Amino acid sequence: MNSLNVQRVAVVGCGALARLMHLPNIRENPSLRLTVVCDVDAGVAEECRREFGAERAESDWRRVVEAEDVDFIVLATHTNLRADLIVPALHAGKAVYTEKPLAAERGEMLRILRATRETGRPVCVGHNRRSSPAVLELKRLLDRARDGECGPATRPTVDRDTGRAPLPEQAQTMIMMRINDDVRSWKDWIFWDEEGIMFAEMVHFIDLALWLHPSPPVRVFAEGSARGNFVMTLRFADGSLANFHHTFVGSFDYPKELIEVTANHVTLSLEQHLEVRQCGLSDEPLRRTFPIDPRSGWARVEGVQDYFAEMESERARAVQENRPARWINVIKGHAEHLDRFAECVAGRGPNPCDVESAIPVNRIAMKFLESVRCGMPVTIGPEDWHLPGGLH
Repeated sequence: MNSLNVQRVAVVGCGALARLMHLPNIRENPSLRLTVVCDVDAGVAEECRREFGAERAESDWRRVVEAEDVDFIVLATHTNLRADLIVPALHAGKAVYTEKPLAAERGEMLRILRATRETGRPVCVGHNRRSSPAVLELKRLLDRARDGECGPATRPTVDRDTGRAPLPEQAQTMIMMRINDDVRSWKDWIFWDEEGIMFAEMVHFIDLALWLHPSPPVRVFAEGSARGNFVMTLRFADGSLANFHHTFVGSFDYPKELIEVTANHVTLSLEQHLEVRQCGLSDEPLRRTFPIDPRSGWARVEGVQDYFAEMESERARAVQENRPARWINVIKGHAEHLDRFAECVAGRGPNPCDVESAIPVNRIAMKFLESVRCGMPVTIGPEDWHLPGGLH
């Protein structure tokens, strides 16, 4: 790190995610300096150097690992490049922010884990929804619901609970995540990749389920096509359940993500990272809204209702002006996750998603793939989520 306390960053892999998220976020962050952009296509790397103001472009990631003017690397390639870069980068003293999934093979995950433990250098996995302001609010409310810190809860109109012993199920948490996707937005590789969308995309939501609920996972079941239309159920040791419903025959004009959680007679709902609603916590507001991405500053949105109204108006404007309708981007935590990791690298905060927490997510995603292929529930054992020798 240089004397001005600005961290020098290299981005390896200049595809759509890097161009849409990581490179603009680095450019707009005053505590980060974009030193290098690297892509196997030298022309693409040079184009990104000019567009985002990097100091130089490279086409060989090994030169990035060896560079003395890089504090941490953002790895935004497909999973065909993970441990081969991450392990030598850590031994060279560099921290690494890697896109999800961490790796597609168990041995590769362990190589990365061992390197983090040997070097003490941090690796952050891009499960960015952990850093979404709306998701953080959902988790805060869920923690309050479980802890019972909120004072007297609202009661049902008819309450027959008085004097009755609690049912065992009343201690459980139920999680539902609906992902409305559009197959037309996916690149062709996803349909040829052995793991497909069930692995490449659903690690986001499996990670959230494990992060939201502390009970160990014990079983999974998946039904449908791993390429896109499927339902998945994750059972926890305490009987709690997380259900994931993914479709890729939806429309992006409709909000992509809906999460609902119920616990201790509290119902929580997060929609499209724009608003969080709750019922059951009497001292909390029923609804909180969150801003859209500043890059969609042309829109005026406060919550889901405004989102629909603005989308309808934008479609009308687009027809009138003979142009494509603009997309309203929401804040899913990409910039916040990277900024939190930069603070971690600087010694000013925790790692928002370390390797120790990402490996169980990938292993469970593999169990879901096994389940959908064999058409049967698949057991999760401690060896899938527990990593021996970790920090207490």
